Amino acid sequence: MTIVASDAWGALPEDAELDVVRVRDPKSARTLRSLLRRGKLRQDGDRGLLERRPGRLLTGVLVPEMNVVTWLPQAALAVRRLLAHKAYDCLITSSPPESSQLIGLLLGSERPAWVADFRDGWTFEPYRTRFPTDFQRRVDRYLERRVVCSAEVAVGATQPIADDLSRRFGAFASCVSNGWDPESVQQPTQAAVRPNDGSVRLVYTGALSGEWGRDPTALMDALRAVSAEMKDRQLRLVHAGPLRVEERALIDRTGVAGVVEHLGTLGRAEALALQRSADALVLLTSRNSGEATGKLFEYMFSGRPVVALAENSEAARIVRETNTGITVPPDDVEAIAGALRRVISGELMREYAPRNLDRFEYPRPAEQMSELIEEAISRRRQARDAT
Repeated sequence: MTIVASDAWGALPEDAELDVVRVRDPKSARTLRSLLRRGKLRQDGDRGLLERRPGRLLTGVLVPEMNVVTWLPQAALAVRRLLAHKAYDCLITSSPPESSQLIGLLLGSERPAWVADFRDGWTFEPYRTRFPTDFQRRVDRYLERRVVCSAEVAVGATQPIADDLSRRFGAFASCVSNGWDPESVQQPTQAAVRPNDGSVRLVYTGALSGEWGRDPTALMDALRAVSAEMKDRQLRLVHAGPLRVEERALIDRTGVAGVVEHLGTLGRAEALALQRSADALVLLTSRNSGEATGKLFEYMFSGRPVVALAENSEAARIVRETNTGITVPPDDVEAIAGALRRVISGELMREYAPRNLDRFEYPRPAEQMSELIEEAISRRRQARDAT
């Protein structure tokens, strides 16, 4: 197996061993980032970096998104070179970014079997900002249709995504959930250092907000209300991940600057250790039905209960079915405050009894994908034999 990846964040020591091909990605060029006012590219260990949302020049012009002119050309050339020197049975393209799916189209009729994998929806509950013109939206829908209808197999990270691909395009679509691979990272030898101050420690890892509708406002309001009730103990939300300018302003405006501790971007092992140091883990989602972020699966295997700000979504369903925590509407301040009080009282930890986690642990998701790869190869062979 060969993996084609971006070099924007550098390389890994095991790239050669894992047959990873890094291609040039201009998004890491300092001059270009300066011209576009994007600032420094976020790296592990960045603590004081405040990110700005990308401007409309980046999100409102290029279809399907900016990587169509940065990442895609180099990636498509790299894949063509690989196919010219070696026979591959199957191509797997994964999004976001959606432009990576276009590689399958650019290869033409001589491509191998193709699995188009959607970790997020494309036009179904998109995380991207809506395009300003009808022409752009029509082009976006056209590209999505071409990809889904051309690939032998379509995969959705959640069942609603897979169902949408099947319903709208008549595609052979199946769900392969994100999951947890205990061997994918070096496990920390000990939990993150936890202050011995009797505080109640909530941990959140990842971005606080996003274009897809994730909004931390209700959480901040609930933190303010509950922390004001506490007499002898302190409530803390420890955040590891990027912090945007408007999120910093929200924290200050809601009066929880003394409650929220921002650690910046951590490496994977450090983030996992931090999760294991928590009294509870906070999961922020939008109201999209198909949302189940990758961090949910890290949380599920952390040994800590989850406070999931999720309702009528895949994330909410998974948390309930696995009994790994509590779910509350993401914009209901009183419900979120009630969940935090259950953490403080110890009730949530006492009721914590995970079940049915095996279907989300590798190798099960990998086995499901392997079955779909074989299906794609079979379908490709049948189509060629028919011609």
